[in-house]
Formats: sequence, C-alpha cells, structure tokens
Amino acid sequence: MKTANFNKMLLALSAAGLLFGGYFALMEWFVGPMFVTNDALFWTLPLVAYIFLALTSTGISILMTAGELLNNKAVIAHKPVLLTAALSLLIGAFAALTAEMGSPLHVVWLLFSPNLSSPIWWMGTLYAVELLLLGIKYYALLRGRPLGSELWLTSAALCVAVAAALVLGSVFGTAVGRTGYQGADASVLTLLCALASGMSLAPLLFKEQAREVLQLPGRSMLAGLALFLFTLYLYSSRSTVVAEIVWVQLWMPLLLLGALLAYKVKPALSALIALPTVLLVELFFVIQGQMQVLGPKQTWLGAVQSYMPNTAEIAILIFGCSVAYLCFFLFNRLALRPGGSAD
Repeated sequence: MKTANFNKMLLALSAAGLLFGGYFALMEWFVGPMFVTNDALFWTLPLVAYIFLALTSTGISILMTAGELLNNKAVIAHKPVLLTAALSLLIGAFAALTAEMGSPLHVVWLLFSPNLSSPIWWMGTLYAVELLLLGIKYYALLRGRPLGSELWLTSAALCVAVAAALVLGSVFGTAVGRTGYQGADASVLTLLCALASGMSLAPLLFKEQAREVLQLPGRSMLAGLALFLFTLYLYSSRSTVVAEIVWVQLWMPLLLLGALLAYKVKPALSALIALPTVLLVELFFVIQGQMQVLGPKQTWLGAVQSYMPNTAEIAILIFGCSVAYLCFFLFNRLALRPGGSAD
C-alpha cells in the first residue's frame, strides 16, 4: 500500500514537473532565450540535465546488456524494468536537449547534418542509435518473444552505450583553448559517472531479494568514481597551470563514499546521496571549463565569470526528469499488461 501511494505521489509530481518545465521549454522554443548564457558561457544546467540523464541511461544499459551477455539470471529476470528505465531516461535526456538547443528541429538537424570530425555530432548520433536499439529491444519485449538477432542486438547496444559515454567526454576533452577540459580524463569521468549513477539507481529497480548481485559492481563503481575524483582533487590542489580553476571539491568523493557505505543496507538512501552528487560533479565540470573568458570578450564580460542557474534552467532539469519518469510509468504499464511481458 505504501509503495502504491509512493508511486502515485511520484506520478503526480512528474505530471506537475512536466507542466512546470514544459512551460519554460515552450518559452525557450517560441518566445526567446531564458537561460543564463552569453557569448562565453554557453553550456549550462539544461545541457548538464541532458548529460546526467543520458549517462544514467548508459549505466543502466551497460548493466542490462552485460548481464544478458554473461547470462546473469538476476539481471535477465529484471530485464523488462531495466530496459524501460534505460529507454525512458534517454527520452528524458533528449527532451532536456531539445529545450537546451532552442528547438526540437535543431536536434534533428544536428543528426542529419553530419560532420564526421565533430565529437558533438558523434555524441548525438551514438545516443540516437542507442535510443533506436533500446526501442527495438522494447518492441521485442512487447511481442513477448525475443528477436532472432537478439544476441547481436544486445552486443551492439552494449558497444554503442560505452562508445556514447566516452564520446560525450571527448566533446569537452578536445575543446580548443579550454585547458579545464582538455585530456582523456574527460572521457574517463563521463564513463565513470555513467556507471556510478546507473548502478546507484539499479537497486531501486530490483526486487529486494535479488539486490545481492549488484553489491560488488555497484559499490566498485562508486568507489572508482570517488577515487578518480579524489586523485583529481590532489592533482588540482598542487597544479601550477596558470589561472586554472579547481572544480573538484573534497565533499564530492566523501559523499560518494557515504553512498557506498549505505549501498547495501539502504539503497534508496545511497541513491539519494549518489545521484545528486553525480549531477553536481557533471555541472561543476561543465561550468569550470567556461569560467575563463577568452579573447576580446574579456572587455565586457570580465576575465572570469560566475554562474548560478536561474528558474528556467532548473525547470528544464525538472522537465527532463519528469518526462523520463512518465515514460517509465507508461512503458512499464504497456510491458506488464496481459500478453505484453517477456517473462
């Protein structure tokens, strides 16, 4: 009964979030820019909302597809809910991206105006391919029987998910003139964030008696991201790079360690700590690379900028999360209707 009431509350909050965030999305599409952006600071919270949801979807996809390929019985038993979660989160990510880009048509144009030397194009294309592959797997789920090429489909989904997370990091790691971004560690960060956020959400999708299978990989991913951030923190604190902005804070790995300790006994508390922490890690990373103003724009913007998200930007984060949950609710209802489950 408590679970049913909680689900109803989440559904009501998501519907309200859809209306609230949708208002600001429509204003951005049809009225004019509402975000805290300028000529030097152009990637803010709406883009981070896309990154966070897309990477969390990636983490769930990697868990699901790797579990299928390794014939893990617990993962296979929970495949329907994992699949709907991964698919819904990615749809929510693209919903946030359409608002960030100012028009849904801009997303379509991004995909169909190929620039093979652009990491941004590859990022969008790979996530579109992942969305397609997850959609095909969901169609097979609704049919109640696997496709003949299920093994190849699962293998392709795993490869595309990993590639998408790495390429997303390369969007920042190869940015010209932005020393706060550059380096392969940007791709390492995005992949670790994907695995940590996906594995933090996964226990909430599993039945309690089946969560034991997630203990080692889930805690390992949280520990891996915490160790990576702590290493960056130590290096940054001793850095001699001119005008470098230290974005990693000590509370980031400490909170992730707290989530790790709570992972086994209180998975909901662990997720409540880990998911906002990963979101803030991604936000701090994206913003810090743009704080230094380059070239003559310093004349009117100053040498260093500050950033605080406004109501419209927060609304887009809520919009993406609301779309994701509403899709999750709908897809689960369809998959679990009589004759619609693969179980």
